[in-house]
Parts: sequence; structure tokens; C-alpha cells
Amino acid sequence: MLSVLSSIGCRTLVVNTWTPSDSTKGFSTVRVLLGVASNEENFKTSGTIEVLDANDLVIKKAFEFVSLDPTVLKAPIRITTNGNHIEYKGNKYRGVIDIKPTNGKVIILNVVNLEQYLMSVVPSEVPASWPNEALKAQAVCARTYVIREMIAKKSQAYDVDTTTNTQVYLGMGKENQNTTKAVEDTRGLILLYNGAPIQSFFHSNSGGITEDPFNVWGNKVDYLKSVRSDYDKEGDNYSWEDKFTPSQVSNSLASLGLGEIQDILVVNRFTTSRVNELDIIGTKGNKRIKAIEFRKLIGATKLKSTRFGIRREDDGNFFVKGLGSGHGVGLSQWGSYAMAKENFGYKEILTHYYQGVDFARMSQN
Repeated sequence: MLSVLSSIGCRTLVVNTWTPSDSTKGFSTVRVLLGVASNEENFKTSGTIEVLDANDLVIKKAFEFVSLDPTVLKAPIRITTNGNHIEYKGNKYRGVIDIKPTNGKVIILNVVNLEQYLMSVVPSEVPASWPNEALKAQAVCARTYVIREMIAKKSQAYDVDTTTNTQVYLGMGKENQNTTKAVEDTRGLILLYNGAPIQSFFHSNSGGITEDPFNVWGNKVDYLKSVRSDYDKEGDNYSWEDKFTPSQVSNSLASLGLGEIQDILVVNRFTTSRVNELDIIGTKGNKRIKAIEFRKLIGATKLKSTRFGIRREDDGNFFVKGLGSGHGVGLSQWGSYAMAKENFGYKEILTHYYQGVDFARMSQN
């Protein structure tokens, strides 16, 4: 079934109905890893709380609160409630809580409806006060991302976690009516390339140009080629600068075994002006490393991107000045924000950052 979605310039965007090739795998719920269990875990709710065994038989029932030692479990259990949430470690979660022994440890999962999961993810990733079209673009990105993760991890114990390793997820407390509307307005909509959900990578600010994933992870992806993102100029961390002390740098790079760091020199850059390689010069030797590794060692919150320059100053400190924040691949969130402010629709935003993609509505949603 095919229906016209919209026209952008000379290009007509259409919405297919996407049906996964593996019909045994459902996509209506997401398995979110909340953490590894300790010997005392507490769960709260606004009503009755029930603990079910692997056969869905009630093995414990309480009102508003239950405390368990999951480390003794030999089989999975599920916690349900007739209230609208289960609270765990200060966060309120929709859906149910699964506790499962796996690979010598016991993990705690929130199994939640896909669209309800997105109601928390979208405002956890971008401010809910942003323009509606930017929120809708983020919703489609987030939905596509988690579907791709669910396909890749169908044989694993969980699909995503709650951190930036996958997507930030903070439960009901983060939900906002603006982002919930964006999720509802795009319900079930994902991005495809050659009939498969794309890797819908996104980042905070590209600093004016996105990066080719080959330069970050070594993989060529046709729909993620570098594009200009001039609208980033309005966003946070478009440009930034910092200073690192000699001890900060030497401690951060201690694993390289170079002793006290004397200097850091940019060797070469990619066409996007992001650094490719640097020479690290120390009292015990020199080493050439990739900028990706350097950023990890220094810390991604300190060195906001690999589009930077660095020099050692007369006082011994290392002065760093850069553009953008994040890995730079895919959608720039601040670019999306500024495009939405200039009255671009979410479809135009998405097709700018993801080249040649199609829109599809999930058949199982």
C-alpha cells in the first residue's frame, strides 16, 4: 500500500507500509536495560503491585511497594501494576519491569510500548520547547534508531539502555505535552533506505558541516554522506574553546605510555576540517593517534568534537578551540532546530541530513 506524503521541490515523498522480514519479531514494545540488580531492589507504584513467575503465576502481591533480592533468582520474573507506572530508583516507568538472570548476572528491564518509550526519549534528547517540526524530526529519528537496534539485538537480552550509548531515556518524569504531540503526529513513521530502517545517527551540533561515517567508524553509508549545515550557527556549542593544564592532559593520556606530554600537533584533517590524526609528543616518546581516540581519552564532554585546533601556550597550558559538538554524523539537532524556526517541515529537515531515504509507516504499530 502506497500513499503520497508530500512534495519537496521536484521530489515527491511517499509513505510505504513497512513490514519486517522477520515476522516472528514484534516491534510494539521495547526492552530497555535499567541496570544490573543488587541484593535489594525496591519498586513503588500508585496501586497494587504483583510479581509474576515465568508462567505468569502471581508469586507475590503488595500495595504500592515491594522489595526483592533479585540476585537469588534462577528464572525470570515480571513486576506489573494496575497503576499507571512503576517507580524504580526515583524514575517512574510505564509498562512492566522484567528481572532476568543472564550471563552470570541479573538485569532489570523496563518493557514498554514503543510509542510510550518515545514520549520519554524525545524530550530527553532535545528541549520540549523547540519548534514542533524539529520535535517531529527527532521523533522519527528516535523511532527509526530504536527499530534498527531491535532488529540488531533480537537475540540479545535487551534492545537499548538509558544512556547516550543508545538513546537517553528517563521515564515518565521527562514527558512533555509538546514532545508527546510530536510522537503522536508521526506515529509509526520511520526512515528506510533500500527497504530497511536506516542508521539514523544524530548529534548535537555539526559546527556547519556533518561528517562522513567512514571517517568516524570506518563504514561507508550512502545516505549519511557529509552535508552543509549552516543553520548550526544559532545553536549551543557551534563554537567553543577551553584550556587544559599539563597535568590534565598527561593524566588523560597516561595509557599511551609517553610520560609527561610536551606537545600535541595536528597531522592531518578530513575535508570537513575535522582532525584525522595527531602526534602526541612526550618525555618517553612520541605516538600518532586518531582524533577519535584522542577525544575519548580527553573526554567527550571536554573535547566537544574532533573539529578543533590545539596549541601549547607560553604558560604551559593547552589551548583548544573548536566547532560543533558530538560525532557529527547524521542529523544535527541544533541544525534541525534552526531549520524548523525558518519554517522547514520535519520531512525537509530529515531528507536534508539523510540523503535518498524513504518514509514508511510500521505495519505492527
